[in-house]
Amino acid sequence: MKIKLIIDKKYTEPEIHICNEEKNNETERLAGIVSQAVNATITAYTENGVELLLCEEVIRIYTENQKIYAATASGTYRLHQRLFELEEILDGRRFVRISNSEIVNLRKIKRLDTSMSGTILMYLQNDITTFVSRRYVSKIKKVLGI
Repeated sequence: MKIKLIIDKKYTEPEIHICNEEKNNETERLAGIVSQAVNATITAYTENGVELLLCEEVIRIYTENQKIYAATASGTYRLHQRLFELEEILDGRRFVRISNSEIVNLRKIKRLDTSMSGTILMYLQNDITTFVSRRYVSKIKKVLGI
């Protein structure tokens, strides 16, 4: 199998091509792996049933009253996985743990307030505010390059 990376200004967004002389198990498997990696989803539960959330739409995942929730721009959803399981599934370049009870999407951070000593106040999309626990402050600073 050959893998090529082509950098050219004519491409405005990444493209992935799988080329072979015929469609077979290997090409099907590769297409599935790529699709799953690019379009990663989380199974969420609502009053109306089960929904698949695109990971990129998730603002934060948090615990409340010993239950796990995912907040998106369109609402809040109940999850059945535990935080440590979600942390393994989610892209570590996009999601980061900020406390024992919360994971946030780095691309949904609007601003940070570091004026309080020992902690960080984080402002997320949809007017969500949360705190980075003291234990995770150095990790967040490292991830964000502060």
